[in-house]
Amino acid sequence: MSFCSEVKTELTTILPIPKHCKIAEIAGYILYSQKKSVDKCDMSVLKSLTDDLGNENDFVKMCRLEEKNGLLFLKDMKIIERSCCKRSFLRGAFLGAGSVTDPKDEYHLEIAAKTRSGIELLNLATAAFDVTGKVAQRGNRFRLYFKDADKISDLLNIMEAHVSLMNFENVRILKEVKNKVNRKVNCETSNLKKTVVASEYACECIKYLDDRNVLKTLPEALQSIAELRVANPEKSLSEIGEMTEPRLGRSGVNHRLEKIIAIARDLKGKEEQDDQKSNHHSEDI
Repeated sequence: MSFCSEVKTELTTILPIPKHCKIAEIAGYILYSQKKSVDKCDMSVLKSLTDDLGNENDFVKMCRLEEKNGLLFLKDMKIIERSCCKRSFLRGAFLGAGSVTDPKDEYHLEIAAKTRSGIELLNLATAAFDVTGKVAQRGNRFRLYFKDADKISDLLNIMEAHVSLMNFENVRILKEVKNKVNRKVNCETSNLKKTVVASEYACECIKYLDDRNVLKTLPEALQSIAELRVANPEKSLSEIGEMTEPRLGRSGVNHRLEKIIAIARDLKGKEEQDDQKSNHHSEDI
């Protein structure tokens, strides 16, 4: 069973006690499923709501709905005047034309309507609980949708789908933990790659200076850090700093390595200039 089916199954088990709430839920169901009589409605949804409503068979009239150009509209706003009736109305609307995706995949809840006024009515009901969605039109259908997990959680609570809400939150927590772990792993992997690249470049510069007998002419502090870097290419700057006497912080190690790299760059630049001058001289001859 899909998550949406689980939510709707739970909603059908919620039995509003006051008659005005039952009428509001039936109104929401009929209005958004565009049914004109209870005979055409899903009886598994409405049977428990209609059993004790007496002999009123004209549900369109009972719910204060009116028909215009083949569409149904709410004629009397008193139907959803109470906060409890707004909850029941939203529950009925969701049963009639709502859907919610599995939170394992994405966060998306929506209720469709054939008219913009129907969407505005839904917006009015949800706004009463400080929850607002976005409106979109697809063909001749309008839809009020929510992609924010907090708002979807609030709506499930408003409609009193508490078991589904708990399942939704459980999945949400697991996703958030997984995302945090992935972000941390990606960050650490990225930092490790940067450390490896920086270490390789520093080692190349040190070797360049050593091959030209320049390394041994450098101050002892630079020679010492160069030896540690070459001997421990996989170590981070902080770890290199812990091996020094006295101990250096990350910035101290980095500062010394930058000096070595700068010396290597300057020497390489001078060698390249000398090579260019030598080449020009050969061409002149």
